[in-house]
Amino acid sequence: MWLAAALAFLLSAHTFAQVAGDQQINERLILRVLSAPGDLDLDRRSAYYPYPFSPTDSIAAVFRARCARYSLRLDGMEELEAFRATLAWVGTRWRHSSDNTVAPSVTTLDLLERAQRGERFTCVEYARLLVDVLVAYGYPARIVGLSKEDIETRPQDARHVAVEAWSTTYHKWLFLDPQWGCYPCMDGVWLSAYELVNAIIAGKLEQIELVPAGEVCAYYRITPDELVEQYRIFLAPYTGFLDYPYVYDGKYTLLMYICKESLPLPLAFQGVPLSGLFYTRSWRKAYGALDQTHVTFRYSGDYHPQRGFTQPAYTLDIATTLPWVQHFEVRLDSGSWQPISSARYQWKLHRGVNTIELRAVGYSGVRSRSSSVTVFWGLPGELPKLSSTQ
Repeated sequence: MWLAAALAFLLSAHTFAQVAGDQQINERLILRVLSAPGDLDLDRRSAYYPYPFSPTDSIAAVFRARCARYSLRLDGMEELEAFRATLAWVGTRWRHSSDNTVAPSVTTLDLLERAQRGERFTCVEYARLLVDVLVAYGYPARIVGLSKEDIETRPQDARHVAVEAWSTTYHKWLFLDPQWGCYPCMDGVWLSAYELVNAIIAGKLEQIELVPAGEVCAYYRITPDELVEQYRIFLAPYTGFLDYPYVYDGKYTLLMYICKESLPLPLAFQGVPLSGLFYTRSWRKAYGALDQTHVTFRYSGDYHPQRGFTQPAYTLDIATTLPWVQHFEVRLDSGSWQPISSARYQWKLHRGVNTIELRAVGYSGVRSRSSSVTVFWGLPGELPKLSSTQ
């Protein structure tokens, strides 16, 4: 009888070893994170950046149809190509005039109709139109104001208005000037408004490559070299302040960045008192990341106090700073990207090294950066052998 009992014990031990993956006595199955993002929280600054509408709104469809009527189609274009095409298109809708002030209630669709009749508008209207067109196609964009240092007392021409568009190519905001049909580069890399102004302050204006749209040069019957020379002279004094649309507590205002430590907080604009602005001396507050993905891990698998993680699994909750998300995508162990229908995903780990990547997909296929985590599951003795080959 004792022999039968011994055999039963040996069989049950063998079966348990198979189930636990050859788990040895007094060895517990462990989980170990081998790699994870260094930034473990979402960039909350992006929540304060407003947009005129969503590309899924009906007004966006009207914009896309109107652009197509005027021979602008961005479908199928790469991001930077779309920025160039839109910049050139907006810069040739009308000739610039600094005298025609238009109420904000006038839509940019109305501006296009009035421009067809020969009316001219300011830098503000160029910027508004560029933002509206880019947003209609799913590209996050915003107006940016550049002001001279004597913003308080200068009677006129203290501020110029242009645009920044978020780039998933560079993972940053890029400066586009639709009035001039130009964008700046340094060493072949597109610049943000902050990087542009900072380079000017550092005495590097001549090193900045100003790239003009050929269509704008032809529209004004000027050579690219002539346009760049004029634009470089124009930009030189705009080293005082940068301002950006900002929403706080549901109210629309501006966030003003003071570009030099020596400058005071401006309390007036061209002799008129300013009210309700947010001020900062940290440029980073205006440059939150728009393509970040964050994942929260909630353990949903099996765990045994003596045997450890016997079958690990996680419920993943996905968050992103990318606006206008259409869906999310997942990739397991360097496989192909697969769409998932919601911001929640069930991840069941296999024995050994597990890698998961997640990202958001916005309108027109704009993608966020992926968030990647690699986790080992197995016996402690297996970990050095695996990690030494990673």
